[in-house]
Amino acid sequence: MLGLLKPAHRGHAGPLVNVTAANHFWHLLPRGDPVSAQQALSGALAELSTRNPLHLDDIRALLGIDQLSRSLADALSVEYVLGDAQPQESVAWQSAFELSRSFAGAFQHAFKYLRDEKSRRARTEYLSTVLLRLVQHRQVDFLLRPFVSETWLPDCWIELHAAYLHAESAGLLRQALVSRSNDQGRGDESSLEREYIHLLLVELLNVGQLSPYDAFWVNRQIPRWRTVLALQARAARAPVEAGEPRFVVDLDNAEGLVRPARSSTGNHRYLDLAPMLKLIGEEIARLRDPAGSLDDSALIRRGRQLKLLRKIHAICQPIPERVDRRGVRSAATSTVKAIVGLPHITRMLRHERRRRTSEASSPPPAAEVGSSGAEDGISPDAALDFRPDSKWGFLGASAEFGAPHQEWQVKDSSASGCRLRGKIAHPNRVLPGTLLAFHVGDNLSWTLAVGRRIRKRIGDRVDIGVEYVGRDPLGVTLVAETDTADLTYGNPNKTRKRCTALYLREGSEHPKMPFKTLILRPRYFKAGRSLILRSHDTNYTVRLKEPIEEQDGFVWLPYEVVDRQAGGAGILREVA
Repeated sequence: MLGLLKPAHRGHAGPLVNVTAANHFWHLLPRGDPVSAQQALSGALAELSTRNPLHLDDIRALLGIDQLSRSLADALSVEYVLGDAQPQESVAWQSAFELSRSFAGAFQHAFKYLRDEKSRRARTEYLSTVLLRLVQHRQVDFLLRPFVSETWLPDCWIELHAAYLHAESAGLLRQALVSRSNDQGRGDESSLEREYIHLLLVELLNVGQLSPYDAFWVNRQIPRWRTVLALQARAARAPVEAGEPRFVVDLDNAEGLVRPARSSTGNHRYLDLAPMLKLIGEEIARLRDPAGSLDDSALIRRGRQLKLLRKIHAICQPIPERVDRRGVRSAATSTVKAIVGLPHITRMLRHERRRRTSEASSPPPAAEVGSSGAEDGISPDAALDFRPDSKWGFLGASAEFGAPHQEWQVKDSSASGCRLRGKIAHPNRVLPGTLLAFHVGDNLSWTLAVGRRIRKRIGDRVDIGVEYVGRDPLGVTLVAETDTADLTYGNPNKTRKRCTALYLREGSEHPKMPFKTLILRPRYFKAGRSLILRSHDTNYTVRLKEPIEEQDGFVWLPYEVVDRQAGGAGILREVA
């Protein structure tokens, strides 16, 4: 059976020669291993994409396997909509991207055959569907491309523009079609023009400034926004004026939607985003109203949706809004060592505390790490009870800090952030919204920052624009009490779940924070929830407040101490 899943050798017909063969091939794919199934399917699609000449049976087989593979695409994409699963660490990202790119290549080859096919029956029966699926697979391609190991291919836009022009000349752009791909399975009515606008918006709205879940959430909103948009052609010989209140796509060029520059040449189509901006403005107003309804299908909260819509509103302005920078940027040439992601940062703090403890001849004197007020000060004894954990097996790059680290160059900096440049072995590990900790040279003071913009450069090098969050984080242990245990013998203990978090003091530098804050995993956050912050001699009951920032891998928020009790072997009191 495994031999049947391998790509066909030259001269062999391959598994996608007709609908029956495609159906048989599909049922041979491993159901419990989506990545292996994708690799086998991509191999078969690659063979079909080079088949010359094609026949109508090949087109039917392609459409059949495309329909059957919807469940495989869903299996590879399910992680992306879960929010707090850190899906960027999964090979499913790359696999889903490869699957969509393979299908797009096959449908592009099928389109060329149908475009040149003299049979009118072949053109009218299959051309619209082939073009629809070509554009929809490219939508997935464009959505995932910022998060996988892949550079941009200019030929992609050239081929897509050619397909658009052919559909326009054939009168197919506004023909009613049923679209499943981006309308959450509802089978909403769409058209090739709307799907093409969707494709243009996916690239425009995310060139490295959206986190994965933010990008997926925006992608689910586009079907509603695109209903009020239409591509328009300019009158013959009319020049393009810089600063026009519309975006433009040049169908003779190898790029997508851009702000217009002065030009009198090119095959231009224009997109006025004002109706879409009006819809976004109405959505922002609704979210500002505490009584307004919330999208129950989204796992991101009201505040995060509001910030995201404001960002999209700014991106879609035909004349870019002026950004008032918080500080003057200055060139820099220092080297930093960086830890990426909240789990690795807490692991690094565990390692550093163990190292300091082993080097010290006696425990350091106790001191307050909070404010001088006793009401909300937290003792350093609240720091993580770091125990050796052999499962991490610190080796190689992990030996210095107890967690993998990167060495990058600081290219410029300001009071609010800096721009880092360096090599990244796995680009999908450093994404917009990722939490970073870094220090310069031998300075042991760690700076926390969040990645705001990622720009891929040549090879495996990237530029990372980060904004500072705080300095000198302290690892702490929080305990969440859940279901009551068996009370048959009067045991009042609770079932307890431990989680780690980062504790930040007040800050006078950017960001100026007049209060203490915590950074924890999203799964442990709920506004108003109370957790127990444990130390060796005191247990603090802290109530979580509304977050300052929410990202895929962390929530940054203030808190209040509502109670404290002696710890040790004592019983923790019940909390809400």
